[in-house]
Amino acid sequence: MAISDDIEAVLLINPKEPQFKGEPYSFPESPDFHKAGQRGSVTGRLFVRDRYMIRQDMAAGLAYVGLASPGQPGSWATESKNYQFWTRATPCGSFSI
Repeated sequence: MAISDDIEAVLLINPKEPQFKGEPYSFPESPDFHKAGQRGSVTGRLFVRDRYMIRQDMAAGLAYVGLASPGQPGSWATESKNYQFWTRATPCGSFSI
């Protein structure tokens, strides 16, 4: 019997009883982690200006847009103590985080 068969069998025996108790991560309990009702949002449209391609701004379609705490340039990539929120822009450059 495979491991996946064991898990499926346990779930079939008592499907209403939770099999996994507790959150595997502790960060949701941190006072620095705001609950959904305490968070804001950021919406916008991202453009790129590349004067070598075209004189007008171009929509940054399908670009990744990130929101992180302020800090030193590049610190968002190396600092793991703060939270980051990411999304992908639509083909016309619109995004919402």
